[in-house]
Amino acid sequence: MASQITVFRLNAKPTYSERMTDARSELRAITQDDTASMSWSRKSYLKNIVTRYRIRIEGWPLAEVPFRNLSDVSNLGKLELLLQGWKAGTIRFRRISDEQVRAMLADPSPWIGPASGGDDPEGGES
Repeated sequence: MASQITVFRLNAKPTYSERMTDARSELRAITQDDTASMSWSRKSYLKNIVTRYRIRIEGWPLAEVPFRNLSDVSNLGKLELLLQGWKAGTIRFRRISDEQVRAMLADPSPWIGPASGGDDPEGGES
């Protein structure tokens, strides 16, 4: 009989990724796609979320947290700010019209901030 190893978490608090399940569930509900996942790079977000589903994030606190892959946000306070915004509904997904999609593709900066040199051009799903 093989021995079984039990692993205990030192910090029983759920990880940020586990706690962001509500936002992922919200995305899947509004898209009616059980496989929908968030894309955090500008290019992927505009293609895979805005263009594909006609949905955008509203209420992102751009002054405090630049829109980018959350793995690149090292400040736990900023991650907590995002989590609280999702839970409170101040950050949310919203359906948008074709006209709003075109406007956002022309200039997404009001919703996701200005492009920066460090933006990942391809990936960034979380």
